Amino acid sequence: MVKHMTPNDVLFDKYQVLKQKAQAIAHTLSNSEDNVIIITAENPDSLCATGILLLNFKEKKMGAHVIYGNEKVQIEKRIKKFEYKIIICIGFNLNEIPVSILKDENKKRVIIHHELTKKEVEKISKENVDELSLEPVGLAKDTVSNAGLCYFIASGFNGDYQKYSPLAIIGGLAKRQVDSKTQSLIGLYAIILDEGKKEQYLNVTTGTRIAGRESQPIHYALKYSINPYFPGLTGNESACTSFLSRTGITMKDQEDEWRTIASLSSEETKKLNDGLVSILMENKNHSINDIRKLIGPIYVIENESEKKPTRNAEEFLWLLEGACQIGKYGLALSVILGDRENSFDQLYSELSDYHGRATNAIDEIAQKPEIIKEKKYYRIITGNELFDRETAPVIINALIDSKTITIDTPLLVSVEQAEETYLFVHESPSEQERGIKLYHIFQEAEKDKIVNKLSKEGDFFEVSIETDKFSEVIKKVEQMLEYHHEGAKEVEVKEKQTTTSSQASVDIKTAEDKKE
Repeated sequence: MVKHMTPNDVLFDKYQVLKQKAQAIAHTLSNSEDNVIIITAENPDSLCATGILLLNFKEKKMGAHVIYGNEKVQIEKRIKKFEYKIIICIGFNLNEIPVSILKDENKKRVIIHHELTKKEVEKISKENVDELSLEPVGLAKDTVSNAGLCYFIASGFNGDYQKYSPLAIIGGLAKRQVDSKTQSLIGLYAIILDEGKKEQYLNVTTGTRIAGRESQPIHYALKYSINPYFPGLTGNESACTSFLSRTGITMKDQEDEWRTIASLSSEETKKLNDGLVSILMENKNHSINDIRKLIGPIYVIENESEKKPTRNAEEFLWLLEGACQIGKYGLALSVILGDRENSFDQLYSELSDYHGRATNAIDEIAQKPEIIKEKKYYRIITGNELFDRETAPVIINALIDSKTITIDTPLLVSVEQAEETYLFVHESPSEQERGIKLYHIFQEAEKDKIVNKLSKEGDFFEVSIETDKFSEVIKKVEQMLEYHHEGAKEVEVKEKQTTTSSQASVDIKTAEDKKE
């Protein structure tokens, strides 16, 4: 009798193929004495992936240089400064890697990216190139992140590779590779979690999912909470202390030390959760899924000290996301590699100011909705008095995630800095389905040299514009949006007229048939 394979059997078989490819790359790298250079995308997942490789290289006494970059021109300039024989690209699609790298068959190239498509991989020259991605082995791109892929490479370097499981987990959380209801990691993370827990590098509990739960006094964790955003609490310290007093939660312990959310008893945790859920329920903009996200899995990194942000995987990610937003990639990587003193202290200090500015701005916008200017086909916020270029993206995401702003139309946020204006744009998913994409408008503007620089990630993109050209660009956006909307209406009218005309012809024909 033939035994049919279950979906889990199929997934495990594909995982084995992926792991073998990863270990083959590890074998190639560990047997080389050549100089290595790593080019990493500027995001937490790719930085964690880079950290895993560097820690393995250090154990093998291999040297490596790291280049951060999201633009081909920038990468090409930086890479000329180094002598190397092996180049590793992490987190880039094929069209984001300089052609000079892809065509240089004299150097060993390794391309690692969980989002590479099968078609892209087929275009890569097989001469002196290794790639590690998911689609070519039959796995979905959200099965594991770049940090997870590098975790599998680490399994080919040494037997104690499970110590890198926390970084792999952080990468998966960074890429939101989680179940939308339970917030649990999905795909191959079941394997990574099992391995990490077995070797006591990881533990998973259930609790209140707020950044700062491990390291910050409870009222500060609530004050600086952006995702989720708590109306009336976020950005308002006195409101947070009053809320805790009403719920009967003491803010200091018997030694007069500030307590954290992680230190609360189960009864106190229930009180806190009930109170926070009530606040979210009062805000009609919050969906039931938003409320469910408040309570879920807590990924604890066991070898990190208690009351440190690096002990909780999501709080660790919170640090890395902030670092990337303010351009402190070197500090972020130092913390990933284990620095818990100089680099950590510097980063934590800078992020305290960053998150403080962000939460204050979010609170003011929520209290004064007139700050959001309603235009015919979009909404716009001018941020100079509220926030700056660094804090704009986190503010936009928080406003959208909390449903303070709906995105039935595109959201534009402008920040003027020196002689340039930075415009942050979040596309409207419903309008994208109708074929209305602002990104395409700005691509044309970039070709016409009306805008200086355009960078995109998901539904969100940033564009820099000379301030004296800003009005011209906005006018062009309005004209294009009007053309798309009014053009669509004309098509609808014509279709209705055609349908009415056709129906009239059918009715006449039916009447004539009856006469006969």
